[in-house]
Amino acid sequence: MTDSRGVPLRLLIIDDDPSCRTAIAGLLGKLGHTVDATESGSAGLAILRQQPVDLVMTDLSMPGLTGWDVARLVKAMHPRLPVVLVTGSAHAIAPDRPERQFVDAILAKPCGVAALQAVIDPLTRHFATGT
Repeated sequence: MTDSRGVPLRLLIIDDDPSCRTAIAGLLGKLGHTVDATESGSAGLAILRQQPVDLVMTDLSMPGLTGWDVARLVKAMHPRLPVVLVTGSAHAIAPDRPERQFVDAILAKPCGVAALQAVIDPLTRHFATGT
């Protein structure tokens, strides 16, 4: 299974919690996507410098670079690359927070396949339409 249009994607998952990282990567793998998963923002940015990805998902609360930092740096390198912030405290993020400009979506933990797909599909629609 791939995204709702049958397009396999290359996704980068950044989360310092091994169980969350493994769970999200596993769910996305079951959807037919290729997943690179890493434990830190700096390691994720290193992957992004070495190979293209179609979407970045980053945890918010991490030591070193936070999810906000990762999003800002990703957008500096690739302004059109979709970035999803994944957090257990999505409800506490103010809609007018300045850093929101660097994320394309916020996904609440825990999340299942349907929630992942509902966030990824609209952000990657251009792969199916060629736009």
